Amino acid sequence: MSCNGCRALRKGCSQSCILRPCLDWIESPQAQSNATLFVSKFFGRSDLMSFIGAVPENNRPALFQSLLFEACGRTVNPVNGALGLLSTGNWHLCQVAVKTVLSGGALRPIGAGIVTPSQTEAFHSFQKCYDNSTSKESDLEKSSVTTSFDSEESGVFISFDGCDYDVRDVCGEEPKLLNLFV
Repeated sequence: MSCNGCRALRKGCSQSCILRPCLDWIESPQAQSNATLFVSKFFGRSDLMSFIGAVPENNRPALFQSLLFEACGRTVNPVNGALGLLSTGNWHLCQVAVKTVLSGGALRPIGAGIVTPSQTEAFHSFQKCYDNSTSKESDLEKSSVTTSFDSEESGVFISFDGCDYDVRDVCGEEPKLLNLFV
């Protein structure tokens, strides 16, 4: 019997269907069809199948979920997508968009009402970095942003124009690590 994703895409389905395990996290059959149709319209049916086929089987449900969130984020916020919504503190808009898609609703871009960080906050962060860099010895070799994920190190180290900070120094708190591909 066809899975709800293949039924929505009107393609043949078998026991070894690569789409079937991607939809297990979605509860209702109608929501599975809605999600599959939305993601396939956004990325294209063949690209969707290529994306899913290129990932190990245990990561396929997380990939489909990520593609769904990105498609919803790009529809609601075409310029910055899901990452833009997350970084501006508007992740709830992406979550509502996903719920709307799962229930069969239509999405449209939100032009106004998306809260962005104020320019004064960005200026103060830059000013703090600049003030501290003028008090330190400037080094031309440290003029790039460096991110290290070495298991030996305790955090991410950022170097910008001689302004060396641990992430805790910039944000004032311990960073939260999001495990997006579980």
